[in-house]
Amino acid sequence: MKLLMRSFVLLLFSFIAVFPAAFAAEPLSGKTVYVDAGHGGEDSGAVGNGLLEKDVNLEVAKLVDEKLKEDGADTVASRTDDTFLTLEDRVAKASRNASDLLISIHANSAVPEASGTETYFDSTYQAADSERLPDALGTRDRGVKESGFYVIKHSQMPSVLVELGFITNQTDADKLESPEYQEKAAGAIADAVVSYYE
Repeated sequence: MKLLMRSFVLLLFSFIAVFPAAFAAEPLSGKTVYVDAGHGGEDSGAVGNGLLEKDVNLEVAKLVDEKLKEDGADTVASRTDDTFLTLEDRVAKASRNASDLLISIHANSAVPEASGTETYFDSTYQAADSERLPDALGTRDRGVKESGFYVIKHSQMPSVLVELGFITNQTDADKLESPEYQEKAAGAIADAVVSYYE
């Protein structure tokens, strides 16, 4: 019996060594997350300090997609290149793919003095835990607010719209352009999704 148990333990450790991914913690296993890179194509979104919002949104969305997959989620992207989609198209695609959660990624614009991150939700459907985003990004926290943005109002699943910073503010724009900041932003969003399901 001891020999059998020892053999079983050795076999188990061998299996883990050969197939580590099968034993990795995957907190989002079985969840489908829709990652929406705002704007695209002829719709540049906000413009400021040499940046187009649509480009920043797409870069961060791709990173979020990667990180969520690493955490075990199935992901659906609204777009993976510089393509235009209507707001209706975005919502319909999320529903068509039976998404459990929708994240819409944006950058803000206003007067040059305005800075920081904002997160929006619609109370019809509960939003993800996004309060950690400003701390993780080192930006000014402008709060978690309710709003009727189309993609979060009409999505039939919990949804959140994240404004990563103000493209019209030089300091925020410098961050938005930085690959390091984009990586931090994606990590903070992915961590918030994991927290939502814990």
